[in-house]
Amino acid sequence: MDMNLFTTVAKENDVERLVDSFTEAMQTACTAAFKIINTQSKTKQKKSVPWWTDSLTIMWKMINALRRLHKRTRNNEELRESRKHKYLEEKKKYQYEIRKEKLNSWKEYCNVAASLNPWSHAYKLATGKVRTNSIMTTLRKPEGTVTSSILEIMNTMLDHLITDDGEEENQHHKTYGK
Repeated sequence: MDMNLFTTVAKENDVERLVDSFTEAMQTACTAAFKIINTQSKTKQKKSVPWWTDSLTIMWKMINALRRLHKRTRNNEELRESRKHKYLEEKKKYQYEIRKEKLNSWKEYCNVAASLNPWSHAYKLATGKVRTNSIMTTLRKPEGTVTSSILEIMNTMLDHLITDDGEEENQHHKTYGK
């Protein structure tokens, strides 16, 4: 490969054109070989909560920067206190914005849900009519039957996890336990 490249360069009169074509070939090979992560698509992914906004992200980053700046200031107590005060002020604004966005999101959800169906999930939540399953699960007992109540589930779990002591162990506990 090196010899082939050397002979190509030696024969070529226009080295600039050769360098440009070599650079283009390398860029094409790298683009094809390496996985390029688009950072913009990462930020546009689905939000973890419906009320999160871009302005909250910006405020969150600013709060973290102010906190780091406050923590790094060590020699000047006056400057440290002023940075702490600024950090705490901005943190209060950030928390206020979060509460406001959560409330707005909840109001919007209730309005949309109520307009579609007045007896929706929001109504059931407000009136306490959301039903939950009271039985944890069912377990298969050693004899092959299935549990049907919480008490039966708990007894089956205790029987399986905690074994009974034998007669000699009971005698040992009676003798040395006193």
